[in-house]
Amino acid sequence: LADMSIISFIKILARIKRSKKLQKYAEDEKLQERLPNYSVKMGFGLHVGWAIEGAIGSEYKIDASYLSPNVNIASRLEAATK
Repeated sequence: LADMSIISFIKILARIKRSKKLQKYAEDEKLQERLPNYSVKMGFGLHVGWAIEGAIGSEYKIDASYLSPNVNIASRLEAATK
């Protein structure tokens, strides 16, 4: 389970690095003026265990939310990888 998650994460990072669209944004002069040193960054936190999923928001915008001690630990791991 964890091995496949890490492999998927590495594949996503590789695609981001090769993305021509993101490269165009990184080279855009106006964007560089507003956001110097612009880059795309990702973190990784693996969740294993039970969780409760729910929709939070309004009729215009809905976000998924996950609650459990396991998700909290995964969130902290993800924050530590940034």
